[in-house]
Amino acid sequence: MADFSLFDILSPLLSRFDSVLSDSLALAPVWRIAVFAALASAASMWLFKRLSNQRELATLKQEIKEVQKTLFRKDREGGGLKTDLLQNLKLTGRQLCLSFWPALLASIPVLFLLAFSSNQFGIEAAKAGSRVYVTPMGLQGSPAEYQWLGVNAQWDARKKAWTFYQPGAGQTATLMLGQQQQLTLPTAVPASTLHSRYWWNYLLANPAGYLKPNATIERFEFDTPSQLIINWGPGWMRGWLFAFMLFLVLFSVAIKIVWKIQ
Repeated sequence: MADFSLFDILSPLLSRFDSVLSDSLALAPVWRIAVFAALASAASMWLFKRLSNQRELATLKQEIKEVQKTLFRKDREGGGLKTDLLQNLKLTGRQLCLSFWPALLASIPVLFLLAFSSNQFGIEAAKAGSRVYVTPMGLQGSPAEYQWLGVNAQWDARKKAWTFYQPGAGQTATLMLGQQQQLTLPTAVPASTLHSRYWWNYLLANPAGYLKPNATIERFEFDTPSQLIINWGPGWMRGWLFAFMLFLVLFSVAIKIVWKIQ
């Protein structure tokens, strides 16, 4: 990984663990994602249980049930409806207050696992000889002013992108503006975008690194393929994110029931 930031601190350790899952246990990517989602669920639910007032939450949960039973009782008189509604609102508000900050802090482990999984299971390296499109965002001047070294690149006016064939192993493609280097491909790791470093990259890094400060183009976007994690269903559910979130919810519900978390 070309650059680290806060939520990438654990990535080297997680990467070694993923190598064990892949090489020693021969787990497919979808089951490795399930393992990381389970880790995120366990850490998050444990934190929530430790940080929240479980006893008061349990009491509130029971009181809310009793008030709601009264609200939906068929033989109730209309005079007390307003009082019961206000009481229900008060109790649910108190429940939200008790849960909000513990839930927010408990989501932090998930961010670490999401950052790692995105880099590990998100983008797939383009195969040598495959068609590549490099789209410059915030291009200054004409594309004709730029020159590619190492590849026979053409400007596609319809897609507003340079296109060429992916170089083979050990070969590079370099975009130049005069004597100033703008971009070198392939990047350190597969990426869908390359840009200057922004403040939020101190929280989440771009695994491929960043453009040089003197770059004349704000951002490059690449049509790199996404890893296929699930081999069925519509396209939006075949990537890593759907699998991760599905397992995260399933494990979280199971842990909540087993640990009796309010």
